[in-house]
Amino acid sequence: MNIIVEKMTNEYIDDLLVRAAHHSTAIEGNTLTLGDTISILIHNYIPKGMTEREYYEVKNYKKAFELLLKADRVISTDLIKNYHRYIMENLREDNGEFKKIQNIILGSVIETTKPYLVPTVIEDWCQNLEYRLNNAKTDEEKIEAILDQHIKFEKIHPFGDGNGRTGRLLIIHSCLKENLAPILIPKEEKGKYINFLTSENIKEFVKWGIELENKEKERIELFHNKEKEEK
Repeated sequence: MNIIVEKMTNEYIDDLLVRAAHHSTAIEGNTLTLGDTISILIHNYIPKGMTEREYYEVKNYKKAFELLLKADRVISTDLIKNYHRYIMENLREDNGEFKKIQNIILGSVIETTKPYLVPTVIEDWCQNLEYRLNNAKTDEEKIEAILDQHIKFEKIHPFGDGNGRTGRLLIIHSCLKENLAPILIPKEEKGKYINFLTSENIKEFVKWGIELENKEKERIELFHNKEKEEK
């Protein structure tokens, strides 16, 4: 029984959608406010003065989230490609396709996976994540598996663009399917997050991940209690 998912009200799911879209795109440089994001995703209203790119960066989360909520527990290569397809719709012509040209991570000395190796390496990544989650005995071990695999995913950098957004969606996917509250990386702590990725400091990353997961659990509870009171 997935207690976390059962406690997630429709209002909380909307709240999660808005915050995931806002924080994840802001980490990548999107300047839209949380209010703008709510207008676009919840009220289908387009605030004035935004670029087409910033609009689609946020809007695309709607379809990606619909997929996430109904997707199978196990992450496959096809699922990863589909997340990317939705996240990068109207932003790149190669959305949903692995990179064809070698890419680089800004400010990092890490060499990303060569394009011809990506399909095999991603297949291995999926199998490793599934194995680690199947064998995790505690929530902490699950969080460690999810975040360690996130670091590995970002090092692979399988797409031409949108790797961070896709990778952070995969974190939320794994959390929800493993009966954990979703771990959302806050835009205000982008520096800490990037440092954990580049230094591969999994111990501190996990400690932070547990804090974020606990905070989100409290938020789910608040929305759950609110709905009970309103009935």
